[in-house]
Amino acid sequence: MVHVTLSPGNRQAGAATLIFSVTILFLVSLITVYVSQSVLFDQKISNNDVRHKHSFEAAETGMAAAKAYIRNNGPDADEDDVLDPVFDTNADGVGDTNTTAVGNGNSVTVAVNDLSGGDMTTLQIVAQGFSDDRSANSTVQQLVTRVDPLPNAPGNPFTTRSSVVIQGAATIHNPEGHSTIWSGGDIDLGSNNATATEIADPGDVGYPGCMDVPMTCGTLQSSNKVTIGLDVIENDSTLGNMNDDEMFANFFGMGPQQFRDAMVTLETTPANADTDLHLATNEIVWVDGDTALTGITLGCEAAVVGAGTCALADREPSILVVDGDLTLSGTPHFYGLVFITGNVVGSGNTTFHGALVTAGTVNQAAGSLAVWFNTDVINSLRVLGPLANPSGSWQDF
Repeated sequence: MVHVTLSPGNRQAGAATLIFSVTILFLVSLITVYVSQSVLFDQKISNNDVRHKHSFEAAETGMAAAKAYIRNNGPDADEDDVLDPVFDTNADGVGDTNTTAVGNGNSVTVAVNDLSGGDMTTLQIVAQGFSDDRSANSTVQQLVTRVDPLPNAPGNPFTTRSSVVIQGAATIHNPEGHSTIWSGGDIDLGSNNATATEIADPGDVGYPGCMDVPMTCGTLQSSNKVTIGLDVIENDSTLGNMNDDEMFANFFGMGPQQFRDAMVTLETTPANADTDLHLATNEIVWVDGDTALTGITLGCEAAVVGAGTCALADREPSILVVDGDLTLSGTPHFYGLVFITGNVVGSGNTTFHGALVTAGTVNQAAGSLAVWFNTDVINSLRVLGPLANPSGSWQDF
């Protein structure tokens, strides 16, 4: 039998090797654990980033859908004076829910708030997007406002850059002030006993406060076939010397082509004008060329005949621009603002509620012309412009 005897030095070397190996194994284990945790943490960061991107994309999708719905249908498509939900799931033209799925399991909820005090001209859209597991959410919000298509509204019922000749009859009513006709040329009120202008009556018991409430002041005659009163301004060089673009911009705040491109909601031709304009409501209409109109009703949901008027519940005024001359016959009724770039010839019994503005001459050759100044009608036109996003109103968080 052979006996091996280890020296103390050999025993110490073995112990050192064992300690070193255990230390290395421990360090390797620590590094492995650290690397595993680091990889897991990176995966969590990556997953969170992906989910956040999905939630943000869902919020942006909701914002785009809300703006498209409001642009195409208006904020109150069913006209119940309540803001619509913005997702139309049954495709009937009226939104029915504010929440919808987006992509693979993501979703978005959209809230629309009226910041304008009830007339829905300034809206706040808030879209909150969620990831598929709802662990991430993102919110975007933006304001949308209606662009005013009539920033410089007329202050009197009848304005013309050129002359006025009344061969038939005409009555110009302004129960809200003391100005009726503003002209850059001569005014001939003719010889008809029915021709007159009327202004707010200082003797009215509600005067002058009644002038601030449309159509409530009593009126009294100021001008007629014999006497031109102070309510009529003729040969005003400031108005008469305007060129076409200046005349147009004086009321609409921009040139004709820019207005046509940005504001008009209904374009038509002279051949189709009678049909397209009849019972058109809440529109900004452009007729391209010399036009003849007969017994149409514009700006009211129901046809108005003879000496009738539009019921308040049916009144939805419009802006009409005729880029050319206008010939009127029959008994047309207009609710809103009518702007004619050329001349006007009337032979029927025409009634305007709101205001009439022409760049050319006005000749009421036969029949009668009646213009009723009504700021309630005019102010309702200011919400007909397109929606726009104010600078600096976008936020995401």
